[in-house]
Amino acid sequence: MIVWINGPFGVGKATVTAELCRRLPTARAFDADRVGWVLKRAAGLLNHGDHQDLPAWRAATVAAAAWQARGADPLIVPMTVLRRRYLDELLGGLRTRGHRVHHVLLDASAPVLVERIEADEAPGPQGWGMDHVGSYLVARHDLRGAGAVVDTDELDPAEVADLVGALIAEWRETPN
Repeated sequence: MIVWINGPFGVGKATVTAELCRRLPTARAFDADRVGWVLKRAAGLLNHGDHQDLPAWRAATVAAAAWQARGADPLIVPMTVLRRRYLDELLGGLRTRGHRVHHVLLDASAPVLVERIEADEAPGPQGWGMDHVGSYLVARHDLRGAGAVVDTDELDPAEVADLVGALIAEWRETPN
């Protein structure tokens, strides 16, 4: 099973993924941004812009995630994908390769996102996160229709992991 954890920067995708991997001994995380890094830096396919716009990134991400899913239950992919067309291509590509794929949107309101991004002390692209809050809010409605939604506004990371873990348990019990 592959669980794609989507949501805006600052919502807690990486934190929840780490917690789920700690709790579930057969879970493994897959960082799709590494595929983008290789295409951008090593292959030189993109000098600027978003690697998600490259069909090569989407195809390579599907291939790499499908390969990584062997022996993982579940493979957890914490990755923001705001374009529904790209998300459908990624999830559909994984399903075509025979994987059960579930999408979870970690949602948060704009004020909570801004607060979390501003409070994040880890080195990283806080400016990028702030720049994309509006993009997320535009895409939010469409993404909510792609699968399960967890509203994180009033929850701490452990509580979000509890809810996503319960979804995973439910999906494991339900045949395709």
